[in-house]
Amino acid sequence: MNQDLLLSHQLNVPESKICVSLPQVLALCAYPDLLDDDKFPEDAKQRARRILDACGGHSIGAYSSSQGIECIRQDVARYIEKRDGGISSDPDNIYLATGASDAIVTMLKLLVCGEGRGRTGVMISIPQYPLYSAALADLAAVQINYYLDEDKCWSLDIAELRRAVTAARQHCNPRAICIINPGNPTGPEQTVH
Repeated sequence: MNQDLLLSHQLNVPESKICVSLPQVLALCAYPDLLDDDKFPEDAKQRARRILDACGGHSIGAYSSSQGIECIRQDVARYIEKRDGGISSDPDNIYLATGASDAIVTMLKLLVCGEGRGRTGVMISIPQYPLYSAALADLAAVQINYYLDEDKCWSLDIAELRRAVTAARQHCNPRAICIINPGNPTGPEQTVH
């Protein structure tokens, strides 16, 4: 989890100092008996209590919602709204995962279906992070390549997207497009336009 995300939420306590140590919050969550230890700052304890209160059985070892712990999804939604200039983000549309690779494979598994010309096609940018092509091959999905415009700092080109999806419709059912932002391995950020 992004430390800035966890640390950005002040729990509506004006006198609260910013928690400077994510490991402290994690230690308190992993071993709640430490909540009574004066060596830990109060803001770290407040954050740990908030997380533990949102966990079944007040333990991070308990099962949580399949989407992830609700208070953390709420924090993620607030972070996205702030990052994206106030564009609304719904915590119910956020799913937490153990990492990007796990999340990508899980989402692809939800999308892939069909056989022959009805097989799922997923558009991925070239150059691309190899996880996508490997996961699509493992799932027997069709990789639909679209090429980023190197001369324009690896930006998306709408004409190229149309070309790729039109060609793909001849042999599969395009169901998704993967837009990596910021780009990996190229690095640039895509704009809204």
